[in-house]
Amino acid sequence: MGKPVVLRGDGIVEGIAFDKAFVYTPEKLQIPKHFLKDEHIENEIGRLDRAIETLKEQLNEEKKRLLEEIGTGEADIIQSHILITEDPFFTEDVPEQIRKKKRNAEWIIMDGLTKVLDNFKGIDDIYFKERGRDIEDISMRIIKQLKDLDDSDFLEGKEGILVIKELIPSLIFKIDTKKIKGIVSEFGSETSHATILAKSLEIPVIINVKKATRKIENDDFLIIDGNVGYVLVNPSKNQIEEYKKIQDKYFSYKKNLEKISALPPVTKDKVKISLQANIEIVPGSDIALHYGAEGVGLFRTEMPFMIHNRLIPENEQFEIYKTLVKVFKDKPVIIRTLDIGGDKLFPYQNILPEFEKNPFLGLRSIRLSLFKQNIFREQIRAILRASAYGNVKILIPMISSVEEVLKVKEIIEEEKHRLRNRNISFNQNIELGIMVEIPSAALSSESIIKHCDFFSIGTNDLVQYTLAVDRTNENVASYYVPENPAVLKLIYLTAQAAVNSDKICAVCGELAGDPLYTPFFLGVGIRELSMQANRIPEVKRYIRNIDISQAENLVHELLKLPLVSDIKKLLVDFYNEHFPGNSSETGYSRSSSSSTYS
Repeated sequence: MGKPVVLRGDGIVEGIAFDKAFVYTPEKLQIPKHFLKDEHIENEIGRLDRAIETLKEQLNEEKKRLLEEIGTGEADIIQSHILITEDPFFTEDVPEQIRKKKRNAEWIIMDGLTKVLDNFKGIDDIYFKERGRDIEDISMRIIKQLKDLDDSDFLEGKEGILVIKELIPSLIFKIDTKKIKGIVSEFGSETSHATILAKSLEIPVIINVKKATRKIENDDFLIIDGNVGYVLVNPSKNQIEEYKKIQDKYFSYKKNLEKISALPPVTKDKVKISLQANIEIVPGSDIALHYGAEGVGLFRTEMPFMIHNRLIPENEQFEIYKTLVKVFKDKPVIIRTLDIGGDKLFPYQNILPEFEKNPFLGLRSIRLSLFKQNIFREQIRAILRASAYGNVKILIPMISSVEEVLKVKEIIEEEKHRLRNRNISFNQNIELGIMVEIPSAALSSESIIKHCDFFSIGTNDLVQYTLAVDRTNENVASYYVPENPAVLKLIYLTAQAAVNSDKICAVCGELAGDPLYTPFFLGVGIRELSMQANRIPEVKRYIRNIDISQAENLVHELLKLPLVSDIKKLLVDFYNEHFPGNSSETGYSRSSSSSTYS
């Protein structure tokens, strides 16, 4: 047992766990290299084919188990891995290189994989990097099949908290949550397939804990806190006792929030606020109703495309949207058109005319939709058709001018006309909303609101574009400050433009789910907030303990402050004053130095 150490990472699954560490550091896979005689080449290709087929059988078994135990969303991830085994790299390139270079299959795959990963390393796009990890995972599994290696029992007899280098999908399938109480990983991404699968385990998971496999040894005692991303290594007796109290308070806090889920989101002075959920995939979306969601404030339609790893035709899109609408019945479902480009690209489709050096300022979102109108029109028709089954609204991302809005409306009317000619039902009066996430849209909000039915503020991009900060770049992460006075004033301008036009202005970015900002949003006139479903009870709890006049007074004071530090302090002081018992009930309290629990 070493000295007490605190490591930090990113908590992606909430919860607290206490147990001994099991550090899994697999030996580096040795790649055999030998040249083939001419008469052995076809046998080698046959060996490759058999290895791929065996892996596909395993993947189909994994897919079947996920369908039975979890749902189709997670199973679709395995389907994307099955498709990787059918990629021309494995079915054409590798056999061709075996014949040409007369080398064994493992050697050829590893050489090809190295080149593929080198190409991915030069691209900042998150989806490309995750796609590279999936290809690497499948390549390693094929090589293990070729070498007749079976590591499926590496967790047999093991219990505790698993400490690993990196989350990969093939590892997630082997975890028995009755024995493994939590996961700590050195690397990971919130958008990766492995992370999506890890969330289904419902045990605390923390990623991006630097040097975890070197700083943690087997049988070290750990406390991991997925709520804040802390890993306590060999904590003192006092720390263990204190954390047990925090765990008890956390469980009590979660039970209280569950009770709040059934209560209406109404301020103390009886002003109704609508709390809705951000949804990425349809399977499992009904959990949002459990948390008290009053609809879908943002359905990110690009996620099904990314999971399926292909462009989805109109009828298939229609079925996805219709299924979601039926889950929420008469509740509003706001469907955002494709928001691709920037940090979300589709490497399998030549959508862009050329590779962009700065995709965040390039042909992304509505710009790409207007450039590739066949894709956009197909999606619009699918959304319109789904509107016949419930309260569907259309949301357009990254609008920067009135001209773009007018062009979008023209296309929608043309597609409505086309559906009428085909006698296909849809809501003739479907509402059209605009995402305000570019400063030009916020500054033009008085003009834009005249041409749409509602606004939805995307705070993630609004902060990024206002402050010229790439939110995915760790080197400038400290500059990504939502409390910047310029950001708050743009939100105020946008909300007021909607209020003055007697129209709705919602917020659907990450800030909507952070109670620290709730009174500011309410004070500027925002009455709809859309967030991750599990954040709804906490935000609702805060709403029920403040009134609008207090929030308006807070906004009046905030907009006069020039310093971020003063703005943060005022928000935190207001939070600690009006969120009753936050530290005593949850074990966490707000700090003016951070907008997270500490």
